[in-house]
Amino acid sequence: MLKTVELYLKENIDEQLKIKPRLKNNKFPIFLKENYNFYDMTILGTRCVLVDAVDEMPSIDQLQKHIKQIKNLTSRQIVMYYKEITRYRRKSLIENRIAFVVEDGQMYLPFLGLDLKKTQEHVEEKVKRFTTPAQIAYLYFLYHKEEVVNTTDFANKLGFSIMTASRALNDLYRANLVTYAVGGKTGRSKEYKRIPDPDYFLKGRDYIKTPVRKIIYSKTRPLGALTAGIESLAELSMINPPDHPIMAIGKNKLDKEQIEVVKNRDIIKDSKLVEVEVWDYDPGLFSNNGHVDLLSLYASLKEETDERIEQALEEVLQGESWYTG
Repeated sequence: MLKTVELYLKENIDEQLKIKPRLKNNKFPIFLKENYNFYDMTILGTRCVLVDAVDEMPSIDQLQKHIKQIKNLTSRQIVMYYKEITRYRRKSLIENRIAFVVEDGQMYLPFLGLDLKKTQEHVEEKVKRFTTPAQIAYLYFLYHKEEVVNTTDFANKLGFSIMTASRALNDLYRANLVTYAVGGKTGRSKEYKRIPDPDYFLKGRDYIKTPVRKIIYSKTRPLGALTAGIESLAELSMINPPDHPIMAIGKNKLDKEQIEVVKNRDIIKDSKLVEVEVWDYDPGLFSNNGHVDLLSLYASLKEETDERIEQALEEVLQGESWYTG
């Protein structure tokens, strides 16, 4: 019974995961030993007690009391195991922050930042275009080509949850852009490293999407926005600059800024307003010179059909080691 969920977790979350019957149950009250089976589980380096009810799981109130007792006796994270689960029970467990795994692959492990609903289909799906987290991961490795990271370190570096980091790295792996070796301090974690130049860019560019979610116009420059678009390209190449400023800002930062958005088309046409590209991610993640980073600039302009823009992009990219190898 537990073998199914163990195989699923190994395949999709942590291939070094271990689940084995818990032998140290002497301190447990008799009623706990009569009502539950206990297993030691280690997932992503975190030691847990996996608890499986002998008959039916009790009510949420009783379950919370039992979990508190088990946690006090073991000093470990407690995870409930369900062979199957109703939508109602799943919701109530999450509302009460009770960790659980289900035989079909659903899980809620808040201490690891994991909340999955049957994700096997997602994992097996062929990568056609980067998700936003996968694109951020791709950019990170592009600019840190010697970096070797595991999922936890990667999540901390980019402010991702463990699950988001795991999915992003998995997307890059399935696109053959990174490889991994099992190692690290514990000898059990996946250590990811990208493939060499120029293959990393040449293989990855087909998956890159424009970071631009929408374009708005403003009379003022948003605080923290970076030079972007053709204006940025003009400062790096021989192409003529636009007649108005072009800036980029992350969608989350824009929500916090008070700017006057102009929607009147006639005013936009007649005035040299600031063109603001609202990005899916923070353009400042990989920039330190007031401009968006070069590959994100390329991603935002690569669908342009103007030959002058194409030539200018080619000219700028030629100077990068990751482009030429």
